[in-house]
Amino acid sequence: MKTKFIQQKGFLLTLLASILLVLITEVNNYAKEYFVTETGNFKILGGLGLILAIGLLLKWKYFRQISAVISGFLMGIVLIFGFSAGSQFLMSYMVLATTLLLLFVLLLSKPVILYSKSNQ
Repeated sequence: MKTKFIQQKGFLLTLLASILLVLITEVNNYAKEYFVTETGNFKILGGLGLILAIGLLLKWKYFRQISAVISGFLMGIVLIFGFSAGSQFLMSYMVLATTLLLLFVLLLSKPVILYSKSNQ
Protein backbone atom coordinates (compact mmCIF):
# COMPACT_ATOMS: atom_id res chain seq x y z
CA MET A 1 0.00 0.00 0.00
CA LYS A 2 1.33 3.42 -0.94
CA THR A 3 1.87 5.95 1.80
CA LYS A 4 0.33 9.37 1.53
CA PHE A 5 2.70 11.95 0.14
CA ILE A 6 2.28 14.05 3.30
CA GLN A 7 3.65 11.18 5.38
CA GLN A 8 6.73 10.71 3.24
CA LYS A 9 10.01 11.58 4.87
CA GLY A 10 11.14 15.09 3.95
CA PHE A 11 7.81 16.29 2.55
CA LEU A 12 7.37 19.11 5.07
CA LEU A 13 10.85 20.52 4.45
CA THR A 14 10.30 20.25 0.70
CA LEU A 15 6.99 22.06 1.12
CA LEU A 16 8.78 24.78 3.11
CA ALA A 17 11.39 25.13 0.35
CA SER A 18 8.63 25.40 -2.25
CA ILE A 19 6.82 28.04 -0.21
CA LEU A 20 10.07 30.01 0.12
CA LEU A 21 10.57 29.88 -3.65
CA VAL A 22 7.09 31.24 -4.29
CA LEU A 23 7.38 33.88 -1.54
CA ILE A 24 10.71 35.15 -2.86
CA THR A 25 9.16 35.56 -6.29
CA GLU A 26 5.99 37.25 -5.05
CA VAL A 27 7.67 39.60 -2.56
CA ASN A 28 9.97 40.84 -5.27
CA ASN A 29 7.06 41.36 -7.67
CA TYR A 30 4.87 43.30 -5.25
CA ALA A 31 7.41 45.07 -3.02
CA LYS A 32 10.13 46.14 -5.43
CA GLU A 33 10.34 49.58 -3.79
CA TYR A 34 12.27 47.93 -0.95
CA PHE A 35 15.04 46.96 -3.39
CA VAL A 36 15.22 49.76 -5.97
CA THR A 37 13.97 53.28 -6.41
CA GLU A 38 10.48 53.84 -7.75
CA THR A 39 11.66 54.09 -11.35
CA GLY A 40 13.90 51.02 -11.15
CA ASN A 41 13.24 47.44 -12.16
CA PHE A 42 13.97 44.45 -9.92
CA LYS A 43 12.89 40.83 -10.42
CA ILE A 44 14.18 37.57 -9.05
CA LEU A 45 13.09 34.28 -10.61
CA GLY A 46 9.98 35.74 -12.28
CA GLY A 47 7.68 32.87 -13.24
CA LEU A 48 10.47 30.36 -12.78
CA GLY A 49 9.95 30.30 -9.00
CA LEU A 50 6.50 28.75 -9.30
CA ILE A 51 7.72 26.16 -11.81
CA LEU A 52 10.63 25.20 -9.55
CA ALA A 53 8.30 24.93 -6.54
CA ILE A 54 5.91 22.64 -8.40
CA GLY A 55 8.81 20.58 -9.71
CA LEU A 56 10.15 20.10 -6.18
CA LEU A 57 6.83 18.91 -4.84
CA LEU A 58 6.19 16.59 -7.77
CA LYS A 59 9.75 15.18 -7.60
CA TRP A 60 10.66 16.11 -11.15
CA LYS A 61 14.11 14.92 -12.04
CA TYR A 62 16.97 17.36 -11.29
CA PHE A 63 14.67 20.14 -10.04
CA ARG A 64 16.18 20.05 -6.54
CA GLN A 65 19.69 20.43 -7.96
CA ILE A 66 18.62 23.16 -10.38
CA SER A 67 16.84 25.03 -7.57
CA ALA A 68 19.91 24.76 -5.33
CA VAL A 69 22.25 26.08 -8.02
CA ILE A 70 19.91 28.96 -8.87
CA SER A 71 19.39 29.92 -5.21
CA GLY A 72 23.14 29.82 -4.51
CA PHE A 73 23.88 31.93 -7.58
CA LEU A 74 21.13 34.43 -6.71
CA MET A 75 22.40 34.66 -3.14
CA GLY A 76 25.79 35.77 -4.45
CA ILE A 77 24.21 38.30 -6.82
CA VAL A 78 21.97 39.68 -4.08
CA LEU A 79 24.96 40.10 -1.75
CA ILE A 80 26.82 42.02 -4.45
CA PHE A 81 23.78 44.21 -5.15
CA GLY A 82 23.21 44.71 -1.42
CA PHE A 83 26.67 46.08 -0.80
CA SER A 84 26.64 48.25 -3.91
CA ALA A 85 23.11 49.63 -3.34
CA GLY A 86 22.33 52.61 -1.19
CA SER A 87 22.03 52.35 2.56
CA GLN A 88 18.22 52.56 2.40
CA PHE A 89 18.12 49.18 0.58
CA LEU A 90 20.81 47.34 2.58
CA MET A 91 18.43 45.72 5.08
CA SER A 92 16.09 44.44 2.35
CA TYR A 93 18.94 42.86 0.44
CA MET A 94 20.33 41.21 3.57
CA VAL A 95 16.92 39.73 4.44
CA LEU A 96 16.61 38.44 0.87
CA ALA A 97 20.13 36.97 1.00
CA THR A 98 19.34 35.27 4.32
CA THR A 99 16.15 33.80 2.87
CA LEU A 100 18.05 32.52 -0.15
CA LEU A 101 20.67 30.99 2.17
CA LEU A 102 17.90 29.23 4.12
CA LEU A 103 16.44 27.95 0.85
CA PHE A 104 19.88 26.74 -0.27
CA VAL A 105 20.44 24.88 3.01
CA LEU A 106 16.97 23.32 2.84
CA LEU A 107 17.55 22.10 -0.71
CA LEU A 108 20.81 20.44 0.34
CA SER A 109 19.38 18.88 3.52
CA LYS A 110 19.13 15.11 3.82
CA PRO A 111 15.31 14.91 4.23
CA VAL A 112 14.71 16.95 1.06
CA ILE A 113 17.20 14.79 -0.85
CA LEU A 114 15.43 11.64 0.40
CA TYR A 115 12.03 13.04 -0.59
CA SER A 116 13.20 13.95 -4.09
CA LYS A 117 14.74 10.51 -4.63
CA SER A 118 11.86 8.44 -3.22
CA ASN A 119 9.39 6.79 -5.56
CA GLN A 120 5.69 7.39 -5.27
